[in-house]
Amino acid sequence: MSRRAAREELFKIIFEAEIKEESLVDIYSNYLTREEGKKINEKEREFIEKNVKGIEEYNEEILNELSLKMEGWSYDRIGVVERALLKSAVYELMFEKTPKEIVINEIIELAKKYGDAKSYEFLNGVLAKIL
Repeated sequence: MSRRAAREELFKIIFEAEIKEESLVDIYSNYLTREEGKKINEKEREFIEKNVKGIEEYNEEILNELSLKMEGWSYDRIGVVERALLKSAVYELMFEKTPKEIVINEIIELAKKYGDAKSYEFLNGVLAKIL
């Protein structure tokens, strides 16, 4: 599994937490017991765990940043796919040293894969404002 694949698994965990309205850390703990959680290697698990804990810790700051940058939209009004992708991207952009181009490119690719036809354009616009 690559970092890209680990980022996709992170998205799925965040998505599940958003759908179930449960703690991201609890969803991640459950994920590790499932088949897909057993397939990840140590590096991917470290990446996912670090991001899960970071998103949980900085959730308020992430949501505040999003509310400032999503003109005409509220977090609760956007789709669950978009919310999960934005949380992942904003955390990395604000609190990690991952090159911004990589984060944005991979989030846009995930939006094209999981979102609707306009998801990636919306995300690209919001992330551009954050930068």
